[in-house]
Amino acid sequence: MFMKRSPKILWILATLSGVAAVAVFAWFGYFSGIVLSSRGTGSVVWNSALLPRGWQTYRADVWSVGYPSNFDVDIREADGAVSFRPMEEPEAKTYFLVKQESMSLDAYRIARDAEGYLAPTDVMISNYSAAKYVIGNAHTEYVVSYHDGVIIVSSDDIDDETIAIMFATFTIKTE
Repeated sequence: MFMKRSPKILWILATLSGVAAVAVFAWFGYFSGIVLSSRGTGSVVWNSALLPRGWQTYRADVWSVGYPSNFDVDIREADGAVSFRPMEEPEAKTYFLVKQESMSLDAYRIARDAEGYLAPTDVMISNYSAAKYVIGNAHTEYVVSYHDGVIIVSSDDIDDETIAIMFATFTIKTE
């Protein structure tokens, strides 16, 4: 008799576990990134699940990154680079910088090689090929191949906890 009830009890427990899992996702807002328009088509708002409470998200056309609310966001006129730094800090240090260039990753590597930079390390970022350059003692640059261009993410202090979280929340729009 006990053997006949076990499958029913397991079925009930599995159903309750599924309902509980959906409730947890709804409660913590994991479904909030899916927005349905009135026509029923879906668009996804990309936020990192690693975004700490109280942080903001900066969204460009093809990438986004989380940053603390006490950071300034500046867009350089010359090259369109977006820099992030604490409000009270001078601009002498690159805390976190993202820029896009319209050249292939191979062309970027050739240009860096011609300028005398050390060979990069091959890495993957958001499922895209990337090259990691360590320049001098502190500056690190990740050059990500994205379609017909590159996205360059760099910092002078990747060991800083805040900068490490920003790197972790950096996402590229996948298509």
